[in-house]
Amino acid sequence: MAEPKQRTVTGVFFYVPNLIGYTRVVLSLYSLAVALTDYKTSVLCYALSFTCDYFDGFFARLCDQCSTFGAVLDMVTDRCSTAGLLVVLSHLYPQYMLVFMHLLILDFSSHWYHMYSSRGHHKVVAAERNFLLRFYYGCYPFFGFCCVGTELFYILLYVLHFDPTLLIPFINVPVMQLCYYVCLPACVCKNITN
Repeated sequence: MAEPKQRTVTGVFFYVPNLIGYTRVVLSLYSLAVALTDYKTSVLCYALSFTCDYFDGFFARLCDQCSTFGAVLDMVTDRCSTAGLLVVLSHLYPQYMLVFMHLLILDFSSHWYHMYSSRGHHKVVAAERNFLLRFYYGCYPFFGFCCVGTELFYILLYVLHFDPTLLIPFINVPVMQLCYYVCLPACVCKNITN
């Protein structure tokens, strides 16, 4: 019978999901660095970083490389990326600066509180938690709609600042309609849950 692999502290830094996590950090930082000068590159980098969020968790489970370090890296990357985008939005839409500031504070405080109270992972919900949290984290399609919809709402607000008449390719529907009719409700649901 083969002996289980010995995990070392330094080995965790080179786990596949953590390498994906570092890539997410670089993409997010670059996205923010060019946010005011090259919106297309910024959106591409931010979207790639956001997409990689799925893959770090997928590979953590697939390769049996789940770790506290990886969970924290994932959480910090998620929170800092969203915070950076909200700061950019507050610059582009100064009339809504207080709204973006409150969303940023709510996002940080609610996720850190939930992660601490669930002993290490923000997606774990105990049976004694309220119904809304159990439904939010327990119904994966709703959870996905809220998380993806919220990030898309922020991304689309960003894009609409630079190109307010942008149309969705092939169907010629204004991006503004997608932003406000599909993504805004997701954002509202997520922030009510927060």
